[in-house]
Amino acid sequence: MLSLNNNITSGDSLLPSLPFDSAAVPATTAVSSVVAAAAATIVSTIASSSAAASTSSTATTEQPIPGSNLPVLSSSIVALVQFLDTHGYKDIRQLPGYHYWIALQPLKEQLSPVLNFISSHKTLAWILTGLHLWMAAELVFYFMFWKKLARLQEVDRVVKGVGAKAKRRELFERCLETVDEGEGVKRWIEVWFDTGRTKQPAKFEDIGRANMVSWMAWAFWAAPLEEVAQSPAAIIELNEMIDTIEEVKKVKFTEGYNPNVECIRLSLDPVIASHRPLIYYILIWLANAFTRIVFLSLGFTRYSGTLDQTHSHEQQTKFKPKHQKSSSFPSPGSIAAENRPPGDLTYWYRTPAKPQNPIPLVFIHGIGIGLVQYIHLVVALAFISRPLIMVEVPEVSNQLVQVECMTPDETYFVIERILRIHKHPKATFLGHSLGTMLCAAVCRASPASSPKSIVHGLILTDPICFLTHHSIARNFAYRTPATASQLVMDLFAAREIGTSWFIMRRFCWTESVIFPIAWSKRHQKPLVCQGKLSPVLPQRTRVFLSRNDNLLDMNKVADYLRTKVGLEEGTEKDELVVMDGLDHAQLLLRPEWFSRILKAAREC
Repeated sequence: MLSLNNNITSGDSLLPSLPFDSAAVPATTAVSSVVAAAAATIVSTIASSSAAASTSSTATTEQPIPGSNLPVLSSSIVALVQFLDTHGYKDIRQLPGYHYWIALQPLKEQLSPVLNFISSHKTLAWILTGLHLWMAAELVFYFMFWKKLARLQEVDRVVKGVGAKAKRRELFERCLETVDEGEGVKRWIEVWFDTGRTKQPAKFEDIGRANMVSWMAWAFWAAPLEEVAQSPAAIIELNEMIDTIEEVKKVKFTEGYNPNVECIRLSLDPVIASHRPLIYYILIWLANAFTRIVFLSLGFTRYSGTLDQTHSHEQQTKFKPKHQKSSSFPSPGSIAAENRPPGDLTYWYRTPAKPQNPIPLVFIHGIGIGLVQYIHLVVALAFISRPLIMVEVPEVSNQLVQVECMTPDETYFVIERILRIHKHPKATFLGHSLGTMLCAAVCRASPASSPKSIVHGLILTDPICFLTHHSIARNFAYRTPATASQLVMDLFAAREIGTSWFIMRRFCWTESVIFPIAWSKRHQKPLVCQGKLSPVLPQRTRVFLSRNDNLLDMNKVADYLRTKVGLEEGTEKDELVVMDGLDHAQLLLRPEWFSRILKAAREC
């Protein structure tokens, strides 16, 4: 092929050996190859320049320039030509895709006016400039993400454990009652050990007694074992808990500590998050803006807080519903959160002129992108003739601006204040996913058996407030996605930096879990150590479980709600509904189950 191997020994000998007149030889031969000719021209030009420079710099010594001193570019071109030749591409017309290029040539004349128009009006230049600016912004945002993630790794110890020994004993007793003996307790313990996105849960035989003590120190004290061990009373209590597990559940821990086994400790482990591009948050901002327009058109009013409102809703002096503006980039949900007073909530309120049901429905959304993902549900609820209150939870809504969040108990006090401002003594609470935990906190603080309870009805969809101590921590925060639904959970919830920070630095499972009692069993004999963890549910209670939920084993939850709590399934009350074939949050996309939620919202 062009005798290149023999002619590249020197820059001077290369020029005369390469044919530059491609018309002198037929195009089907290697010598007349267009690719080879073009490559030879480039190589010869580079070689001539190199030879000239070498001659001028070594006037006293005239020696041939070795081929190894040719520029790397020329050597690469020669190698490319050799590769094409050895693979049969001696003619440019034989290259893959060449016939497509020829077929598209007629379009050139049609596209020329458009391209000329764009070029003459400088539109293309503006487009390219905008593209470059966006790429630069994404690059800066990428480095800002890693800087922020490094800052969020700080263990600030905001989450506190159970303070009183009596409350700890109640929590321990209620948890242990939901765990089966033998293999059941082994499976429960295994999911809490050997953390990591690429690791498997540890085997029970590998978990030492000291490993279990370390995990329980976090679970009940929210502190590392080294800190809990400073109190002799706490160490005695920890060992008593381990002894109780071994005695009641018929298992035996291996003595000692296994350094190869680690335990899941949400508030102490590193924050695990993955980068989201800036355009992702821009799209969420636009979606929130559209959602606000829809809600306003439906007659909702948006309130940025409650602390500045007077107790008389008709005579407000300091507070007015407003839509704040900001020069930064927060989304509509985070704008209110950024301007609201500490320990307050942003919410939407709408009431018909003459509602058929005067008791309001309070809706609390779950983890994701905020109220945007529930827009069709809110639109449907707006046609029910009753007041409607929608609570925003910006810390789990993929907001760009990080906000401080309230504890579940603080959330209860704010919701109570919202009802008082709008003159509603009671409300029906509708929660989805994480929102069910806030509903559970309201039930704990204001059980239906209390004459001063603010809970009239309760609708829990995809609840995670039951048996929270089983597998939800691993399945949400530590799991490697293996299915499409798990990947969606990972992309829009678990790995978003703000949500991940909330789960691993602000989520307190001891304040969100409940072991309730059904209304029909409210007069039964009290449980051992029964306290606020076991509130009486209202008479109007509906619980919707997705059987294939990827966060919790809903078959186990359903069995617990039937046997331990006392909810009725398949009766006129229809307190417990198990939705076959559905994964977490899929009920929002299934019309038959969506209508069941609306029916419950009208009846409760």
